[in-house]
Amino acid sequence: MNNQLVWIKLGLTTFFWALMFYLGKYAVAYMSPESISGWRFLLAGLVLAPVVAMREGLDWQGLKRNAVPLLIMAVVGIGGFNLALFHGLRYTSPVNTSLIMALCPALIAVFGALLTGERIGLRQQAGLALGILGVVVVISGGSLAVLLALSFQRGDLFILLAATCWAIYSTIPKRFITGLPSLQVTVGTVSLGGLLLSVYANTTQVDFFILPPLGVVTAIVAMSLLGSVLAYIWWNDGVRQVGAGMAAMFMNLVPIFAALIGVVLGQAITLAQIMGAVLVVGGVWLATTQSASPARSPLELDVAKHKS
Repeated sequence: MNNQLVWIKLGLTTFFWALMFYLGKYAVAYMSPESISGWRFLLAGLVLAPVVAMREGLDWQGLKRNAVPLLIMAVVGIGGFNLALFHGLRYTSPVNTSLIMALCPALIAVFGALLTGERIGLRQQAGLALGILGVVVVISGGSLAVLLALSFQRGDLFILLAATCWAIYSTIPKRFITGLPSLQVTVGTVSLGGLLLSVYANTTQVDFFILPPLGVVTAIVAMSLLGSVLAYIWWNDGVRQVGAGMAAMFMNLVPIFAALIGVVLGQAITLAQIMGAVLVVGGVWLATTQSASPARSPLELDVAKHKS
C-alpha cells in the first residue's frame, strides 16, 4: 500500500509539472513573466520554509556555509529558468514546452560529467544527440525549410534556454554544495529566488502590485502550491523511498501528460511533436540509464521541476 501511494504521488507530481505549462500559458496573457515568477516563488518560499522547518528543521549553518553556490543556483535556476520559461510560453505551446524541457535529464547527465571531470560515456553522447535531434524536430515543426533558414520560433528558443538554466542549477550541488540535504537546498534556493525575483519584478514591471483577474491569481497559486511546494516535497519523499533512478523515470511522463491535457482541451497533436517526443524520451533513456553504474544520490537527480 505504501509503494502504491508513492507511485501515485510521483505520478501526480509529473502531472502538476505538465499542468503548470498550461497555467503559465494562461497567466502570461494577462501578466508579465517577471511578476508571475516573483509571486509564484515568493509564495512558494513563504509556504515551503515553515513546512520544511516543521518536518526536519532548517539547517541555518549549512545554508550559510553554502551561501555562494545557493545564490548562483537561485539566480540561474530560479530566476533565469522561470523568466525564460514564462517568456517562452508567450510564444509557444505547452506541448512544445514539455517536450523541450524533457531534454533536461540528458543535459544534466552531460553537464554533471563535464563539471566533475568524468568521461562522458557513449550512451550519454548518443542520448544527448538523440534528444537534441528530437528538440530540433519539435522547434522546426519537422520542416527542412525552417532548418535551412534557421528561423526557429523565439518561444521555443526561450524554452531551450530555460532547460539549460535548469540543467546548470541541477548540476551545481554535486560539485559545490557540501553537507546539505536536497530539501534544504530546495528551500534555500526557492526562498532566495522568490525574494530576488520579487524585487526584480517590482523594479522593472508596473503590474507587480496590480491585482490580475481571479483566474490568473488562481493559476499562480496553483503553480506555486502544486508545482513548487507539494510536487517538490512528494518528489523528495519518492526519491527517498524508491530510489533516484526509479523516480527519475517518472520525468518521462511530463510530455505525455502535457499532450493528454492538450487533447482534453481540444488541441491537436502534430506529427512533428509525436516524432520529437519519441526522440527526446529515447535520448533521455539512453543518457540516464547505464548498466552496472553506481547508484546516484537523490540530489543529483533532483530535477523537478518547480517545475517549475
